[in-house]
Amino acid sequence: MSKQVTEHKPIYLKDYQAPDYLIEQVKLHITLHATKTLVHSQLQICRNQQIATHQRPLILHGEELECLKVIIDGKTLNEAQYQVQTDSLILDQVPQKFSLEILTRIAPQQNHALSGLYRSAGLFCTQCEAQGFRRITYYLDRPDVMAEFTTTLVADKSECPVLLSNGNLVAQGDLAENQHWATWHDPFKKPAYLFALVAGQLACIQDTFITQTQREILLELYVTPENLHKGDFALQALKKAMRWDETAYNLEYDLTRFMIVAVNDFNMGAMENKGLNIFNTKYILADTLSATDSDFQNIEAVVGHEYFHNWTGNRITCRDWFQLSLKEGLTVFREQQFAAQQGSSAVKRIEQARLMRTRQFAEDAGPMAHPVRPSAYIEINNFYTMTVYDKGAEVIRMLHTLLGESAFQEGMKLYVQRHDGQAVTIDDFVAAMAQANAQDFEQFKRWYYQAGTPIVEATGHYNKDTAQYTLRLTQTCPPSADGSPKDPFYIPIRVGLLDAQNQPLALHCHTAFKSEPHSVIVVLNEVQQDFVFDKVFAAPVPSLLGDFSAPIKLNYAYSNAQLAVLIAHDPNLFNRWDAMQQLFSRLVLAKLPAQSVPGNADCQLLIDALKQLLQHPPGDWALVAEMLNFPSFSYLAELVEPIDVPALVEARQAVVQEIAMYLAIPLKSAYNIGCQANASALDANNMGLRALKNSCLGLLVQTGHLDDYNLAQQQFQQAQTMTETMGALVALNQKDTTLRHQLLEDFYQQWKNDPLVVDKWLTLHATAPWSETLTQVEQLLTHPAFSLHNPNKVYALLKAFAQNPLAFHRQDGRGYQLLAAQVLKLDRHNPQVAARLVGSLIFWKRYIRAYAEPMQRVLVDILQQPQLSKDVYEIVHKALS
Repeated sequence: MSKQVTEHKPIYLKDYQAPDYLIEQVKLHITLHATKTLVHSQLQICRNQQIATHQRPLILHGEELECLKVIIDGKTLNEAQYQVQTDSLILDQVPQKFSLEILTRIAPQQNHALSGLYRSAGLFCTQCEAQGFRRITYYLDRPDVMAEFTTTLVADKSECPVLLSNGNLVAQGDLAENQHWATWHDPFKKPAYLFALVAGQLACIQDTFITQTQREILLELYVTPENLHKGDFALQALKKAMRWDETAYNLEYDLTRFMIVAVNDFNMGAMENKGLNIFNTKYILADTLSATDSDFQNIEAVVGHEYFHNWTGNRITCRDWFQLSLKEGLTVFREQQFAAQQGSSAVKRIEQARLMRTRQFAEDAGPMAHPVRPSAYIEINNFYTMTVYDKGAEVIRMLHTLLGESAFQEGMKLYVQRHDGQAVTIDDFVAAMAQANAQDFEQFKRWYYQAGTPIVEATGHYNKDTAQYTLRLTQTCPPSADGSPKDPFYIPIRVGLLDAQNQPLALHCHTAFKSEPHSVIVVLNEVQQDFVFDKVFAAPVPSLLGDFSAPIKLNYAYSNAQLAVLIAHDPNLFNRWDAMQQLFSRLVLAKLPAQSVPGNADCQLLIDALKQLLQHPPGDWALVAEMLNFPSFSYLAELVEPIDVPALVEARQAVVQEIAMYLAIPLKSAYNIGCQANASALDANNMGLRALKNSCLGLLVQTGHLDDYNLAQQQFQQAQTMTETMGALVALNQKDTTLRHQLLEDFYQQWKNDPLVVDKWLTLHATAPWSETLTQVEQLLTHPAFSLHNPNKVYALLKAFAQNPLAFHRQDGRGYQLLAAQVLKLDRHNPQVAARLVGSLIFWKRYIRAYAEPMQRVLVDILQQPQLSKDVYEIVHKALS
């Protein structure tokens, strides 16, 4: 007999209806206790006057709640006057306007889903986005219901000396039996997903910020006492972000206090709750001994991201969860702008494009493909995706590219003026941009409701007699899983031309949308278009899609020699890197059977280009380091189908080793330049030097020479920063040597009491590139350093393992079975993390049969499990459909 498969119904954007009822004010009185927290809510409710008179019942969302009492306008209802269901509280007959009081009891200690109110290492904390508030009390838990919140917290003074919530602290005091209380008031109406509270034993770092209108803002960063010395960088990053938002967007902070709290157990990176941001410790705690330069950069970016949400997400929020990219895509773009000003802007753009090409493009081509604004979902937590966040940011960037900075700011100004304090849609944002600049963006909006990655084929024709170069662009978009037709996208493409002397040409194209130094923006908005460039007196080398001006795949049949010219001479630094990626990829694909690549498989052109780069660097050390970070397995896997894992790994490794052998001398010279970095300095130049040093070391170790192993050991032993330590370990982690095992053990013994550093140790084990890593991961599942209840540990070990091609993809299926078993364990208590983990199995159709069949089998097994969560069900069901 077959097992009964759990089924869940989708929710559709087309079915959106405004709420029947609105909540104007919320008063919460929460008495905190590990197993019996009491939540007394008082809600001022009225019927929505914008909807025709109705007699529909009031249905409040609720999960995992014990309902103790319901009171309307002071009258306690008996149980026959309301219905309590597993996911709701229903009141059939209510007045036009009334006060509703509800008393519920919850158990934070048992809440391992980390959604709603839960305990993390002794701290009470919340995560209410997207639908966690319904696990605290019964409520209209939807983003278009906005209310003014007043929250009173009561707790044991010894256990929870710190009591925090949204807004301003308005009163506090002591009670009998060592209890105390604090009342917080948030004057700005907000949806329940922005509610937050934190209570526990916390230490605080304080600072102040003076706004552009000379208001003083109290800044407070709360961490556990032992981590107090690791919070300074994050606090300074907050001040940078506040100043940047004023300078770049004229957006000033609106409360008198801004608080950040770092917690150990958190499903996300951070959460932008109004005035009280809650962060995963990974994105707050740092010093140079325990955090890498990448950690510092991530902290700065994430702190900025959550702060920028104060306006693009909080003051203006989304009407419904289908509009999630309204706040996330826009805020990711603003975060990217901020981050680009803190370091190498070229490298930041490279990092963003790499993420799109390795992860988002795969998402677009996979079973979970969806538009930036999805049309349906079963579980909204599954749509916190690269498409919504990063592709959403790319769509905003295209608007910025088309309009320019000044006009884009005019659109932002109108958007804020028009919609401050409202819950709105993506259409409202685009309308503000269009109206402020007298533009028609109707076709552009296809980026929001059409899924998939457009493919643009480019060809060039040079006419010597007319001194014209014609660039022909043709766009297509592969069908998505839903089979919906694809109309032509509105695609801005940055184009440059290099002349016979490898110098950028002055461009004359009367159909260009916009002219820039060394380039023009052309807009491809039909299936096929020709763009003619005049006054071109010799056949040029085209530089296409500069700065990754649109999230597309662009194909042009460059010769290897032309790619080498772009690597050495293109004024667009992104395209220099991209040309190197293309040339390296060709060399790898040429080693695979049945792969057709233009040009020959001679590695010498790439070696010569890299040698020139190392001997005559452009001055941006971080960019040089990026040029030495060759395309990863996941990057290359997007270029082939079906994927033969060992063949692709072997081909890539052969090219890397050949390059490393030929470049050993210039690599050592560049390594020595990297050694000049100031260990205590966190500026862009010194971070770039350390990145150069580590990139060179990684390649040198690939040669297999004992001297280079010794160099890595020396760097590990003499390291003054975690960046240098990890550089040595990552380099040696590619080789199964006694030295590697010894240094990993030394590293663990030194850092075993620092959870975030131990996460790096877990990832090193999980990413070792050989099949025996599977056994190591199985052993680490029972190691004291690992916990299935902590998302950071799960991602550090299991998600990293799933990204290890040789260890995870095995013909015996053991890698898939290991992951599936942990997914099912996680699904019982934390479906969000389980769903993120199971995503590593859903691309099974792209692999050769030897891997596809065992991957498919474990997905079938998962789907047949009883009581499967909506989170995991939706992903696995779509993968198998």
